[in-house]
Amino acid sequence: MEDLYGIIGKLLAALMAGLLAYLTPKVRAWLEANTSRAAQERLCLLVQSFAQAAEQLYHDTDPSGEARSRFVQEQLAALGVEVTEAVRNMVEGAVWEINMETRKACAAGGGNG
Repeated sequence: MEDLYGIIGKLLAALMAGLLAYLTPKVRAWLEANTSRAAQERLCLLVQSFAQAAEQLYHDTDPSGEARSRFVQEQLAALGVEVTEAVRNMVEGAVWEINMETRKACAAGGGNG
């Protein structure tokens, strides 16, 4: 009877090892995909928020936009974000959106006044 329990235990262990070997790559791929997506969404929100803050803080004193860009990059770096060319492009995209919203608001206000 002890031999039977030993054999069943070894079969269950082999089954579990096979199941783990099969599932581990799938779980890892799912986690990496979702973590990457979540990290990208978080980065996008951070860039937008910092760009809006920079616009609010430096709009009147920084006509060239250099201080605003530097502010955004410093804030991202302070949070541990590596400021790559892709991140700089995200910043430029956020600034473009802010500028478009400002133009729409000015056009709407100018047409009513």
